[in-house]
Amino acid sequence: MPTTPAPGHRDPAAVDPAIMNARYGRRPGAPGSRRGLIVAAVLAAALVIAGIVWQATSLAGTTVHTEGVGFTVQDPTRTTVRFNLITDKGATVRCTLTALNTNFTQVGFREVVIGPVPAAVTAHEVDVTTTELATTGSVSTCEVVDAG
Repeated sequence: MPTTPAPGHRDPAAVDPAIMNARYGRRPGAPGSRRGLIVAAVLAAALVIAGIVWQATSLAGTTVHTEGVGFTVQDPTRTTVRFNLITDKGATVRCTLTALNTNFTQVGFREVVIGPVPAAVTAHEVDVTTTELATTGSVSTCEVVDAG
């Protein structure tokens, strides 16, 4: 004998999907959930491609290296820094040189633009003005300003 549901009781199979989506959100495997997955995959792929392009362009650029050769403390107002510059022929480079005292406090600073360089390796000697007697002088940084 068939049973009849109680008044107000609904058959679970007869529930309206729009009501269920509004109440609980989309169920797994629904067409809308795939769209989010596709969008996330496309964004991830775009970020990977952008990273590869950035890496390739930074590796292809002109590089610059220095080799410290030495320094000479001339007097309390001047220290001479000697170094080799290694970069592409024709490049122009900006270097920052510093002089330090016995406490490793900066007592001299000079920024110098070198180039365009005539060869891949060039030797340089630069005077750095100091505020007191320095005990060392060196190249802090160098960067390519024009690849030539």
